[in-house]
Amino acid sequence: MTLVIAGYSRGGFEEGIYFAADSHITQHNQILVKGFRKVIELPIRVKGLNFCGDWFNSYLGNRYESSCAIAFAGSSLVAQHLINSMKNHLSELYPTFSEGRYQIVMSCEQRKHLRNNDNYSEDMFLDRDLDNILTGEYLSQVVCHSIEAVLNKAREHGSMSRLFVAYQAEFIFGVQCPQTREYQLYQYEIVPDEELGVKVEYLRIANDDLAVIGEKEKFKESAREALSQCPPEDKPSHAMFSFLNQSIDNENSIGNNGIGKPSGLFNLQGRMLTKVLHEN
Repeated sequence: MTLVIAGYSRGGFEEGIYFAADSHITQHNQILVKGFRKVIELPIRVKGLNFCGDWFNSYLGNRYESSCAIAFAGSSLVAQHLINSMKNHLSELYPTFSEGRYQIVMSCEQRKHLRNNDNYSEDMFLDRDLDNILTGEYLSQVVCHSIEAVLNKAREHGSMSRLFVAYQAEFIFGVQCPQTREYQLYQYEIVPDEELGVKVEYLRIANDDLAVIGEKEKFKESAREALSQCPPEDKPSHAMFSFLNQSIDNENSIGNNGIGKPSGLFNLQGRMLTKVLHEN
């Protein structure tokens, strides 16, 4: 199992998103790997546009680059495949004009891409047209689509309900919205579905709440209680890291190895994810 807790850092210099994570990979309570990193940075890239007068030549380079953070719990094999899908989608986004408006589309939406040698008015695709169309909410939808794209392929084999445990995974997505500059947290879970076999459910995490994946049924409410008791002068991230480590110690003391150290505290500020604390 896994325990990852994510929340919003308080304002000022500490503003951002934190992730407190264990690092055990286990099977039937047997430790397979220690020190497995469960919080990673992924790139966000939007293609640039190459015009010659009013003729569109091609997509060229990147007009926007940033990063986000993804944490995962569940089957490590399936989760890594899903994270690869997220990386592919987030790092190859395309500005376009489709359905009567400027928008950002994914690489798999080729019918919406601008076509080489099409002509557009020279007063189109100006910075003011493109600078406000990429949002944190849209990026959260790209992450959801990335998961669904993998599940859609898996459904071709027709065994998802029977092998649900193999597909079971949860994710936390953290990003700073390019428009509002506010930090946003989203939580995703692959759950059983009678018709589809499995489906993705996701929600945005409120500014005063926590995202918890892995052993959330066991620890989410107590994590919330610990956060509520954090004094205003203390850092919520440090309080949650202490809670994580105490929870690991308590579980290990009774022979439960589903979560374990080394543990890490990570912080996403702007486009950079850094490890700020570590405990063996």
